[in-house]
Amino acid sequence: MRGFSPRISALRESPTRKIDELRERLRKENRDVILLSTGQPSVPPPREVRETLAELLKIDSMELYGYTPSQGILEARQAISEDLKRVGGLDVPPEQIVLTAGGQAAMFSTLATLIEPGDEVVIMDPTYFGYRPLLEYFGAVIKRVVTRLEDGFQPDPETLKSVVSRKTKAVILVSPDNPTGRTLSTEAAKAVVDLAKEYDFWIITDEAYKTLIYEGEHVYFYKLAPERTISINTFSKDPAIPGWRLGYVYGPPEVIPKIKLMNEEMVYCPPSFAQRLAAIYLRSEARMRYIKEVVEVYRQKRDVAISALRRYIPEARFVTPSGSMFIFVDLARYVQDGESFARELLERYNVAVVPGSYFSDVYKAAVRISFVTETPQRIEEGIRRIGEAVGAR
Repeated sequence: MRGFSPRISALRESPTRKIDELRERLRKENRDVILLSTGQPSVPPPREVRETLAELLKIDSMELYGYTPSQGILEARQAISEDLKRVGGLDVPPEQIVLTAGGQAAMFSTLATLIEPGDEVVIMDPTYFGYRPLLEYFGAVIKRVVTRLEDGFQPDPETLKSVVSRKTKAVILVSPDNPTGRTLSTEAAKAVVDLAKEYDFWIITDEAYKTLIYEGEHVYFYKLAPERTISINTFSKDPAIPGWRLGYVYGPPEVIPKIKLMNEEMVYCPPSFAQRLAAIYLRSEARMRYIKEVVEVYRQKRDVAISALRRYIPEARFVTPSGSMFIFVDLARYVQDGESFARELLERYNVAVVPGSYFSDVYKAAVRISFVTETPQRIEEGIRRIGEAVGAR
């Protein structure tokens, strides 16, 4: 019998997809599930941006429906370049930007370009669950740096130094972080840069939530080490078009053309209509106003979630997120296995969360709570039910 590539065994179904499938089954049973699991935004793109795109849809032209250059339309790459200058003070020319079919495609293309079997890649623990299966697929040797809740999930420079070596090909950092919500400190970022220069490895920085910051500010690695930083980005969070699948990568001029070739073989080109919306949005007067409004909406929801956690689950341990959409809640004083607890929570209490074990080999009694999708009232009710569930154990 014909077999399959052994690499395919490294891939696994997305944890959130598993939860979504179970949630769909419960929905068919007419059960109202409170979604504290998904990082899907709840504020749509600015109305004026959508209206401008709607006018383009009325034109009898193939412009919104045809193929685009595989690197992405120049207008969109120019708009991204201008936006990076405006929000981050970065000088990234359009030639050093490649548009992708979402942040996931950006991750895949970047890792496919850089990683050979046996290369060592350093990731944090906890970190976004999407990196591990891809690294395993490409044959990387994964080295973990455990970050502690007590330290605000900031990577310790000495621990980093003990893990990296001459075999290290890349260090991957997500900031603001998924799942912990921490923003990387300047001190930690500089420590990574110093090690990258000493050991000659790539810094892959995932900036999916770079504009969703409630306290502090985002550290741009590209400012600190432009010659060795590759940044992965998405439009799924800002301006909230996850279903339209658009992301981008920027980095040094010698690597971007190779990522572009890899991405071209995968998807040929990113969605044309999503590129047009991104260009309109980034150049609109609504852009900065919109993100300011969104941050305030999400901050209020975050504060509701924090207050509810303290009220209903007083022995839960967590760090108040300074960015992103999530709170990583350690329930070790109540439960032993976060995955079985999350399943029980969904089946018996109609609340969906993501188990901490999907992000960490250490915090296996934790769960990730998203505070952006539901209303404040439903967020509080969902956390009240979590408190009820741990109290019943």
